[in-house]
Amino acid sequence: MPRLPRLPPRLGLSGISEMQARAVSSRAEVQKQGIKVKPEIMIPLVGFKKELDLQVELVNRVAQEVMAAKKIKLT
Repeated sequence: MPRLPRLPPRLGLSGISEMQARAVSSRAEVQKQGIKVKPEIMIPLVGFKKELDLQVELVNRVAQEVMAAKKIKLT
């Protein structure tokens, strides 16, 4: 009897959100050259408010880390 595959993990819980937030925040460094940027991070589909809260916290934490490391201010 074939096994049914398990449901895939939620995208945000697999590290993709952190990777995306770090990449987008890091690229905002071009504003040091006078280029205006407004980075946007999309939160993956969530099923519960707690998941959304965790994703928002993760994106904000990563953005703060990048701003401190690159000495930039994202708005």
